[in-house]
Amino acid sequence: MKKFGRMVLTLSLAAIMMVVAACGNDSAKPSDSNSGGGKDSGGDKMKVGYYVNATLGDKSFFDSVKRGLDEAEKALGYETKTIEGGTNQADWAAGVESMVSGKEYDVIIVGTSQMTEIVADLADRYPDQKFIFFDDKVPNKPNVYSMTYSQSEGSFLAGAFAGLVTTSTELEGANPEKTVGFIGGMDIPIVNDFKSGYEQGAKYIDPEISVVSSYIGDFADAPKAKELALAQYAQKADISYQVAAAAGLGVLEAGKEQGKYTIGVDSNQNPLYPGSVLTSMLKNLDNTTLRALEMFKDGKLPFGTVEVLGAKEGGVGLAKDDLYEKHVPQSIRDKMAEIEAKLASGEIKVESSLK
Repeated sequence: MKKFGRMVLTLSLAAIMMVVAACGNDSAKPSDSNSGGGKDSGGDKMKVGYYVNATLGDKSFFDSVKRGLDEAEKALGYETKTIEGGTNQADWAAGVESMVSGKEYDVIIVGTSQMTEIVADLADRYPDQKFIFFDDKVPNKPNVYSMTYSQSEGSFLAGAFAGLVTTSTELEGANPEKTVGFIGGMDIPIVNDFKSGYEQGAKYIDPEISVVSSYIGDFADAPKAKELALAQYAQKADISYQVAAAAGLGVLEAGKEQGKYTIGVDSNQNPLYPGSVLTSMLKNLDNTTLRALEMFKDGKLPFGTVEVLGAKEGGVGLAKDDLYEKHVPQSIRDKMAEIEAKLASGEIKVESSLK
């Protein structure tokens, strides 16, 4: 009987321990909630991949997105990885798909008009993968959020600025001819939208201003860009606006060598050649990349939609740093402030060449 009693006591204690253990496991079970579409707060960090269909180091377009990504890593706690796809377009589709097929990233950032068909195809074949697409649109895809920029509005400001420079009597490098230059990377719709806005801005200042335009043929050939800029200065242009990513650095170099003026693009390029690069047309890719990743973390990013970010939304503008204040005459700065206010309020309307 004593042996039987001890057996009953042992079984009873075991049963009690199982109940306690079961209750303890239930209370410690991690939540299945997933705030903002990423990992839960107790799990892994959300992962963001950035595919560059080029290389970093342009001090402009792709570098600007990278700055936004780096800021998101610091401020929002993302884990990020950047893949540089190089300049061989035949490699790009496989490069992005390798990121998607690994199912490693909560969201992948990729952009430019050259990547729209690639991402549209991948969005269909990998419906669970989320994409943030910049500088063009991939419409009607429930897993793609597209953010575009009114480069025509931003370039209108650049054109108005160029118009004020070429008609100025206060700038040593300005000649009596009313001629300004535009140098694009490629003759493609988005670059031509920059050109259209630039021409509208220049002629807003003076309808008699002539715009000399050239195309490099790619976004990497800085020596060719420099040659084209030198040719424009020989045609009496006193300022040239480059829309050519890394190739555009050749334009800026030519301006410095000739004692002429240039306008940078996408990022603030004023510090590259102070007093020669008078301002830069900003596509605020860094700020809007960070904005998109903030919304994604909060579960508020509107996938399946296309946002157009213009002057009113702060998506585009001119770089106004200490160098701008130092080298640009007060009369031009005052006039540009007036034009920017009219553009943001809608009093000035800029036509886009994109349909």
